Amino acid sequence: MSIDRLQELLTRRAQLDVEIATYRAERRKEIVEQINRLIREYKITPRELELFFSSDEGSRAPRRRRVEPLYWDPQTGATWSGRGKRPRWMNGRDPEEFRLKPVDGSHEPEIDSGEKQNNQ
Repeated sequence: MSIDRLQELLTRRAQLDVEIATYRAERRKEIVEQINRLIREYKITPRELELFFSSDEGSRAPRRRRVEPLYWDPQTGATWSGRGKRPRWMNGRDPEEFRLKPVDGSHEPEIDSGEKQNNQ
């Protein structure tokens, strides 16, 4: 293949790339307009779209569920869920000293200040 032939093909390829990009841009506008029309027609909410796209496999890292703290340091107010490395403020101490107590049998912890309350 001669250099002239190669140059001709590269020029043609560049022209086709421009033509393809132009076609895609024009078509994209039509498609976005069609999507907007369908969203309005079917009254699709942004939340529905978010849920749909976030459920695609591999589209996004899964959201991590927040873990409630199980332990509380009364001196600093720091909390620990019991996962990961044990915090320094617990070193050499019994973890039960810092455990949050459930309120009325629910799974919501309450802070145990160590004081007993008189129920009257």
